[in-house]
Amino acid sequence: MCPDLNPAHWVRRRLHGERHAIVFHLTSGGWLFDSELLPSLSDETLTRRAQRGDAQAFDMLVQRHGPALYRFVARTTPQRTDCDDIVQESLIAAWKALPSFAFRSSLRTWLFSIATRKTADVLRRRAPVVDSDALDTAVAQGPGPVERATDREFLDALGQELGRLPYPARAAWWLREVDGLSVAEIASVLRTTEGSVRGHLQRTRQRLAEKLREYRP
Repeated sequence: MCPDLNPAHWVRRRLHGERHAIVFHLTSGGWLFDSELLPSLSDETLTRRAQRGDAQAFDMLVQRHGPALYRFVARTTPQRTDCDDIVQESLIAAWKALPSFAFRSSLRTWLFSIATRKTADVLRRRAPVVDSDALDTAVAQGPGPVERATDREFLDALGQELGRLPYPARAAWWLREVDGLSVAEIASVLRTTEGSVRGHLQRTRQRLAEKLREYRP
């Protein structure tokens, strides 16, 4: 609560137009943080503020985790048009469900879990079709082992092989190899066991190694 600060002093300086990180909100009697300070706050702090209806805090969480969420959906969703809708629906669902978020997992894992359910709903309605443009964008933007995959022919082959995999295997591979989630986190996202995740990863790695061996450096 910053006990060394005098609230009245900060209010007076704020009213005189000086810029500070913390101001005292007279109507609510609580501390509010300027947008300048938001990027330095932890996910937990931002999430707790968002749970109380702070839209700016939620916007910061979206800025922090949105790109990874989009890359994940782009890799595992059938078409790019679906990707935009899934991400938007996932974030809307997250905002609505945020008051019930109990911090039993990281916020990132929770967001991936919501996106996974939204993606699975789409995949149940459609046969998987890999959007090579979305794949290209996702790989170009995403960190991890696939960063070196800039060759278009390799990207097409990788996309085709991933597109042939069941959704859980495809999602598990992406979350582990690109986003760096632990096996336990992936199990939470996919609502399955850690043993099942390990099985998906092992089979997917073996399949990709076999099918894409001609592209090895």
